Amino acid sequence: QEQVMQIAQVLAGYTLGGADMLRRAMGKKKPEEMAKQRGTFKEGSIKNGVDGELSMKIFDLVEKFAGYGFNKSHSAAYALVSYQTLWLKTHFPAQFMAAVMSADMDNTDKIVTLVDECDRMNMSPTPPDVNKGLFKFTVDDDLNIVYGIGAIKGVGEGPVDSILEARKDGPFKDLFDFCARVDLKKLNKRIIEKLIAAGAMDSLGPHRASMIATLPEAISAAAQHAKAEAIGQHDMFGLLNCEQEDSKQQFVQCTPWPDKVWLEGERDTLGLYLTGHPINQYLKELRQYTSGRLKDTHPTGRGKTVKVAGLVVATRVMLTKRGAKMGLVTLDDKSARLEVMLFTEAFEKFNHLLEKDRILICEGEVSVDDFSGGNRMTARNIIDIGEARSHFAKSVELDVSAELVNADWLDGFQQALEPWRGGAVPVVINYAQAQAKGQFKLGDDWRVNPTDELMLALETMLGSDKVRIVF
Repeated sequence: QEQVMQIAQVLAGYTLGGADMLRRAMGKKKPEEMAKQRGTFKEGSIKNGVDGELSMKIFDLVEKFAGYGFNKSHSAAYALVSYQTLWLKTHFPAQFMAAVMSADMDNTDKIVTLVDECDRMNMSPTPPDVNKGLFKFTVDDDLNIVYGIGAIKGVGEGPVDSILEARKDGPFKDLFDFCARVDLKKLNKRIIEKLIAAGAMDSLGPHRASMIATLPEAISAAAQHAKAEAIGQHDMFGLLNCEQEDSKQQFVQCTPWPDKVWLEGERDTLGLYLTGHPINQYLKELRQYTSGRLKDTHPTGRGKTVKVAGLVVATRVMLTKRGAKMGLVTLDDKSARLEVMLFTEAFEKFNHLLEKDRILICEGEVSVDDFSGGNRMTARNIIDIGEARSHFAKSVELDVSAELVNADWLDGFQQALEPWRGGAVPVVINYAQAQAKGQFKLGDDWRVNPTDELMLALETMLGSDKVRIVF
């Protein structure tokens, strides 16, 4: 635009104000104003000794350029940067992606997109690690991208500096060693909990649930150790003695987190699921309800329907031209994504199910979406996974060992089942003790609706491998 103004001034003798009026007229594309400017431009050019016909050719070029123009030097600069970055991405993919992610560390949405790109390139980042990670994303000796510790939500540069300072004396051996060596004024309990949930301390203890349960004791032992050091005592027999036997014995013995809790911890701290996908635990089960994975979905033709399932990753409510509501849901089953349209009638019937992070089974016609080029489903029927289980499940089966069962456990078990009683699916227990084992079914009063909440409560009590749905 500045060049347009300069042409008008130099060639046609416009004042600065007049040239600005020409610029505005071009921007707004007003034909009558442009016709007026054309005459002014020609007169001014002739006065300046420029051929009138030539000046009109120049005016036409300028007018065309004002519609949309791109400066050649600007194009060249962009092209050079594009070439350089593409060359780096081709020849140094891990280093390039680590640098790009470091540049956008504070923008979780951008990081999610970039991690997807890493997956596409078959080089998924490893979880953050207090023993080898830095504040930013880095690349290790095996060319793996190591997640930046600073990209964990709520962990700033100060805490990371404290970790790196303590690590100068060698890698951390376990959670107790970590708490003893870092500055707990900079790394409080809340920050360490975030590090555990993000997977940054997976090498320092048996599993994340145990480390969270042990953390208060580890912090207390570290404080005691620091106090003793301050008054010149050495902790010869305490928890922090380097010569002690396997420190894993000091960790609280508890059931590992179910996948759902584990992955939610990653999403809360990293903004994405890094070491798995919530759909993984359902894949075997979803085969009972669907026609196949999302990547295998093809256009069905009119009147034919298929059943698909996935995790709801996005929902949108839109208005039709007549003002009625319709919905758009994006399903993800890790193999692909599919957009599901709910027109007015279907939206009114099923909109209560359209929640992010819910597992839905959708039946409908699939067609090609001309806009995106991918597939899109028009939904006829939608149920959530709890409802699907009630239709298809034969039983909820639990493995229970005698040493686990006492009065408190039975109370907890009853409380877990209570909210979901009155369903259609029986509960079967495989009970084992030292001398014998057997299977028995709870009475009809204790038939349940096997919702995700119930399954999660049972998995938390017994462990993920001890709870299953039988079809």
